[in-house]
Amino acid sequence: MSETSGRAGRGILDGIRVLDFTAVIAGPYATRLMADLGAEVLKVEPPEGELLRHGPPFREGVSALFSQLNSGKRCISLDLKKPAAREVILALLPGIDVVVENFSPGVMARLGLDYATLRAHKPDLVMCAISGYGQTGPAADRPAFAPIVQAWSGYETVTLGYQPGLAKPLNMGLPVADITAALQAQGAIMAALFHRARTGEGQFIDIAMHDALLATMHKDFQQMLNPDGRERLYGPVATRDGFVLVILLSQRHFEALADAMEQPALKQDPRFSKTTERMYWYADLMALVGEWMAGQMTAEVVGRLEAAGVPVSPYRDLRAALTDPQLHHRGMITELVDAAGPLQVPNTPMRFSATEASIKPWVATLGQHTNGVLRELGHSEEAIATLRSEAVIR
Repeated sequence: MSETSGRAGRGILDGIRVLDFTAVIAGPYATRLMADLGAEVLKVEPPEGELLRHGPPFREGVSALFSQLNSGKRCISLDLKKPAAREVILALLPGIDVVVENFSPGVMARLGLDYATLRAHKPDLVMCAISGYGQTGPAADRPAFAPIVQAWSGYETVTLGYQPGLAKPLNMGLPVADITAALQAQGAIMAALFHRARTGEGQFIDIAMHDALLATMHKDFQQMLNPDGRERLYGPVATRDGFVLVILLSQRHFEALADAMEQPALKQDPRFSKTTERMYWYADLMALVGEWMAGQMTAEVVGRLEAAGVPVSPYRDLRAALTDPQLHHRGMITELVDAAGPLQVPNTPMRFSATEASIKPWVATLGQHTNGVLRELGHSEEAIATLRSEAVIR
């Protein structure tokens, strides 16, 4: 598939060029979102490929996870420990707007590619560094993968607090630290580009997964500082054949529920009749809801509450997304092509009225664009062959 196919309109970041030194999830997802918006992203990988190229699940030896996170990026392969590779990077800089990296703090400086060095070659450069705990400080050098940061930050303990009867933290599920940092990084880069457009100034952005994760725990942080002895748990209520989630916050929702349950007296119960009291006695209310649901089938409960306008959902598995009419209406299930063939993936979630945002439906193989990029920089075929013989490029 052509590298320009699959896009019908202009993107907000058309003309922006990104040099991407990232690996695994946090950095690659941030730069892929920029590619979705039209940026030209050039991914720099070591000769063996970045870590996620070797991460399951695989199709015909190709990582589907890597493909989803790195679609639409051109790829060059360089051994950055070799001086000649550094010269290639510096030669690229005049045409680059944004550099993104998520090495451990200090690595880019040891490679001679830190912000001060790069800015000397490109004064208005925007550079974003994503790390576990930030570029400086007493914890900057701590090993930082999402499971580590989620354990250290208190995130997993907060999650445990919502699981009555469990004493052991749960196994890590979604890589929330990675994804949160990626979204913060993308937003910060967009803000820095806006600042550059107004002032001509580039700048350095320091994104820490720990910071980003802590900033998401709004209610829990305040609950920790100001405990009131009660907690609202939004979780499964058992039916005869499954589980249902129902949310009862607004007065309208509560009164509609009481009518659906055919228990209008609940509306006069002083524990529930006003919003403040209902928030405090939420667990007691949900216990009554559980008694009502226990003798009914899931479909019956969901149908009755939906008809009453009460927020409710059965618990679905992820496979349901493949046939969800709403997701298909929004174009959220799409297809890209990598070395193993067609692959279904979620599309970008961003929708704009005047510009297009969509996943670019192709994935570069390791080093696929190395020769072409070097030719663009003026390297002869002999010079390229020399770099390959010296293992500077793949």
